[in-house]
Amino acid sequence: MCIFCSTFAQNFGTYMRKFLVFLIGLTSLLFASCRTQQVAQFPIAAQPDTTVIPTFPAELLYVLGAQWEADTALQDHTIAEYIEQELIRLYPEKAYAGYINRLCALTDRLFVSSQRKPILFNPHRQEINFTSTASLRTDFSAALDSLSLAEEIEVLKLTPEEQADWNALQSLVHSEQPITREAFDTLNLAFFEEEDVLLTLLLWRGPRLFYRVLQSKARAEKLARYYYGEATNNGRPGDAFKHIYVNVLLRTYVGEWLSHAIMDIFWEWKSPNAPCDHYMDLHNNIIGRQTRYDEFTTIDTQCTDMRHWLQWAENVQHFVQDSVNGDYQGWNKETPTFVVEPAAQKVSNTQYIYWDK
Repeated sequence: MCIFCSTFAQNFGTYMRKFLVFLIGLTSLLFASCRTQQVAQFPIAAQPDTTVIPTFPAELLYVLGAQWEADTALQDHTIAEYIEQELIRLYPEKAYAGYINRLCALTDRLFVSSQRKPILFNPHRQEINFTSTASLRTDFSAALDSLSLAEEIEVLKLTPEEQADWNALQSLVHSEQPITREAFDTLNLAFFEEEDVLLTLLLWRGPRLFYRVLQSKARAEKLARYYYGEATNNGRPGDAFKHIYVNVLLRTYVGEWLSHAIMDIFWEWKSPNAPCDHYMDLHNNIIGRQTRYDEFTTIDTQCTDMRHWLQWAENVQHFVQDSVNGDYQGWNKETPTFVVEPAAQKVSNTQYIYWDK
């Protein structure tokens, strides 16, 4: 009996040890499985590529700049520092420390390569003529940053739709809550694009001028679609209209030199074109901001209820529609620079270029 009990106890102990080992192994497997599921549910965020210069929504950049300008508590940091840290918070997958420095270095290289000396650091010296609200025949000069907010809105002559967009942005600027990406996903501002090098204008000249640029670009795109439908690119007359008209607006609202910097330097770098598009754009930009500018901004005093920038659009559209004013070039996307450049230089600076009828 004692021998049997002793044998049973030994066997029972062996079985229990094996059973405990089994339980420990099973528990380990279950625990590892749970950890695997947890990792799958919370993937590691993608790291930003610090070798590229990402773009960000233009309206977001405006709001960040306007927040910094309006809140003195934020001005312990520079506007560049504040915008960069907010971009990293909102877009950790593509914004990174040093992004602003890289962007400004690129802008410097663009100016050097264009052999143009920047004057962007003199915000109060350049004066711009605006049409007075009291009389369409009276002009007043205003330094870029001297208008009140009410005067700024009156000068831009916002449509009801534009005013609604402006109000939505101002509510975000003055919100007591930190802004979120979701807040901008629901805005859906028409023809506001993502920007990169244009951000340097916001850093140098402030959010008000930056918004004038965004509004000018949006209006040009919108009016081009109104007159020409989808035929607003690839060398067609609608393409010429868009470039001429946006230069009219930019010269009016930000000055001739900055309109050159935006359209001839920044824009052409951002959207690399075939030679036929590149030289057509540069030529038509000059038509809008220089050689025909006075003609396009002439206002019919009988149309006192019309927003002046809409009448400018009509003036440009009538100019483009008159075939006498256009110079057709038989180019295509494959035409090389050594053919396009000398041909473009021979075209009168009072005629626009197009290459697709």
